[in-house]
Amino acid sequence: MGKNIGFVSTRFKGTDGVSLESAKWAQMLWDYRHISYWFAGCLDRHPDISMLSRRAFFDHEEIKWINERCFGTSTRTSEITGKIHTIRNYLKNRLYKFIKKFNIEILIAENCLTIPMNIPLGLALTELIAETGIPTIAHHHDFYWERTRFAVNAVQDYLCMAFPPDLPNIQHVVINTPAREELAWRTGISAIVIPNVLDFEHPPEIDWEYTKTLREDIGLGPEDKMILQPTRVVQRKGIEHSIELVKGLGDPRYKLVITHEAGDEGYTYKEWLTDYAAARGVDIRFISHFVGDKRGRNRKNGKKRYTLWDIYPHADFVTYPSLYEGFG
Repeated sequence: MGKNIGFVSTRFKGTDGVSLESAKWAQMLWDYRHISYWFAGCLDRHPDISMLSRRAFFDHEEIKWINERCFGTSTRTSEITGKIHTIRNYLKNRLYKFIKKFNIEILIAENCLTIPMNIPLGLALTELIAETGIPTIAHHHDFYWERTRFAVNAVQDYLCMAFPPDLPNIQHVVINTPAREELAWRTGISAIVIPNVLDFEHPPEIDWEYTKTLREDIGLGPEDKMILQPTRVVQRKGIEHSIELVKGLGDPRYKLVITHEAGDEGYTYKEWLTDYAAARGVDIRFISHFVGDKRGRNRKNGKKRYTLWDIYPHADFVTYPSLYEGFG
């Protein structure tokens, strides 16, 4: 008998790793006739199987206000604590409604009990899991101790409580063995390893007819060479090394094409990359407005929207010089 599975995170939208991997999990669960429902602050799932709660998004103004005052400092005011708990209580009530509306039997927390991008959401979910005893899988992609920006903080009490929580009804899942070892060493929590996956038995179908206009759409000429950087624009992706590579090739035909959005960690890095590329004489293209998790048309300008799998076959070279990656 299939179960109703509730996925919870800050965002299920676009082409970030958590959104893509959760979709793969949902497909695998559906193969066993389990139905997936979605709760997040930023969503592109169908409204009939999802619940949007904007304060669950890490980029919500109130959450950004909290984060700006909780990281990079070692103390917080009572006002900040009060704000955290006000939103925690609101989100917990929303989560209870989500469980009731869709008759959720199992929760899967996607990285929201791992990295403190939204502290109130982590606290709310931890309390709900403790109060209900609902079976939960905590799927961990990036722990806070893997990011230097969380090293100095005023919320160590909350990090110990909810990132991740140590509760008997939670099965912890990590994506690599070093993460499992570090989690056990730091918290005493045991976890199983389920790596990020690709379905090699069913490779993506290439629609050459649909994608024949891709290079023209993103402004590449017939003689240009696409150096593809298929990542988000965040500092740990090391995109400056890709710029140096293109500079070293010494040929203006080589264009550095970056598929994903900036903004998850602010826009400072993107602005710096733009200036750095200009100083190095490298043509850099940010094409996130052409890329989505599904094909379609941009509602504003009618331009085609491509998937990542549409873009790879048109690349002449792929760069991935990350300083750190959880998946391998």
